[in-house]
Amino acid sequence: MEKLRWTDPRIALGLFCAAFLVFFSNGQVLVSNDARPNAYVAVSLLTEGDLVISPLEAPFMFYWQADDPDTKVGFSIPAWDAHPAGSQATYGDYAVAGRLKFVGPKYYLVPTQRNRPETGEPLYASTFGFAAGVAAVPALAVARALGADLRRDHAAIWVAAKASASLLVAGSVALVYLSVAGFTSRRRALLLAAAYAFGTCVWALSSQTLWQQTPALFFLALGTLCILRGESAWIRGAAAGLAYSAAIACRPTGALVALTAAAYLFFSDRRSFIAGVLAAIPIVALLLAYNLYYFGSAWEFGQLAAAAKAAEEKTGSPGLWQTPLWLGAAGNLLSPSRGLLVHSPFLAAAFAGAVLAWRKPEYVRLRFLTFAVPALWLPAFAWFDWWGGWSYGYRPIVDSMPLLAVLCVPALDWIIDRPVWRAAFVASIAWSVLVQIVGAFAYNFHGWNAGPEAAADVDRPANRHRLWSFRDWQIAYFLVNFKAAHAERQVTSARWMSDPTW
Repeated sequence: MEKLRWTDPRIALGLFCAAFLVFFSNGQVLVSNDARPNAYVAVSLLTEGDLVISPLEAPFMFYWQADDPDTKVGFSIPAWDAHPAGSQATYGDYAVAGRLKFVGPKYYLVPTQRNRPETGEPLYASTFGFAAGVAAVPALAVARALGADLRRDHAAIWVAAKASASLLVAGSVALVYLSVAGFTSRRRALLLAAAYAFGTCVWALSSQTLWQQTPALFFLALGTLCILRGESAWIRGAAAGLAYSAAIACRPTGALVALTAAAYLFFSDRRSFIAGVLAAIPIVALLLAYNLYYFGSAWEFGQLAAAAKAAEEKTGSPGLWQTPLWLGAAGNLLSPSRGLLVHSPFLAAAFAGAVLAWRKPEYVRLRFLTFAVPALWLPAFAWFDWWGGWSYGYRPIVDSMPLLAVLCVPALDWIIDRPVWRAAFVASIAWSVLVQIVGAFAYNFHGWNAGPEAAADVDRPANRHRLWSFRDWQIAYFLVNFKAAHAERQVTSARWMSDPTW
């Protein structure tokens, strides 16, 4: 393991800046309701001082019903001072007159046991936890300081959320470079970090809107860097423990990576192990206290509470872990429209790297990753919608990409030193980058996923075969229809930022 050179931070900073500019360059926000509560939890923290959302605060995140028989059941309200079509009165007037009934939250919010003291109204938490929202607070605070009204300026909210996402993913690129540079030449480390940045779905997905996986992959990359290159218990243990616990707060499956890292330190560096455990306690305690305060149990997570209904709608069964592991693994790794090795084939080097890490003693610090990556994958493989719903690529396992990129290292020199393998590796990177360009500039949330007709929706069991077809292939669909799909993405992105009810 080489120590950091004075040039390494400069190269990492250059990578960070380049990656951020590329991620932000399309000028669009990826439309996804899974990201909506993360952005508005940050707004609530800055405007209301808490991590939950109420119907009066954000009526567009709930369903309402009017007493007018001609009005559809379960509509959304953009704002209380907005006017229903053909009416001089506002939605607020309807509510005061008792002509508006609260129906319930949209799927991305879950009820809590708390009410807002000032109004008595029920409070709802994000289905995907609070940590991703906290990660967006700095960017939203800057937007507010620049004059944005966070209660009404939805475009500013989404631009700030995307900026947060792009910054976090760009940060993970720099961290991957610093991890890899300890094992190989700077030029090869730069190649692998760039391939990670522009050849994996962290570009097409994670950097384009604020998913819960977005900050998780940053903190997983940070914790891994500390384990690999830290020399003192303060860095290898405490800093890694703090980073991994933050990843857990973003997405609880990060605990599986933290456990494998802790096991490695327990047997190899007991002082770092103790420091890591102690450093992880505050954030983990905060997460459990949040669950206890809002849900009544420290082990109650909003995502699990809300998932049973979605599972029944998509599969006919409320079971959350119903997918056979072989099917989930094959889908996330090999499916033409979801598979890792189809969208980012250069990462096949990580499988060879995992074997070489156990054969060569100079890669002993990488060995815990050979357990961490499968541990992170197993829940995604067993989850009821292994395909990640309407998505592009391997969204369920995208937060493992920093770990997988680092795991390529043991095979990297062997590949690059052999001309035929080097050519194949470079070609696989080129394909991976092309796939991500398609995802970043042409993918829109329905398009291929919905199919030419609603009956072709891949979320329906009868249409799941589309995920396995190279004749009906998502990548080819957006390549062939790139211009039209790009135009549609611009339209949907603009509407998403201007219409909070959409």
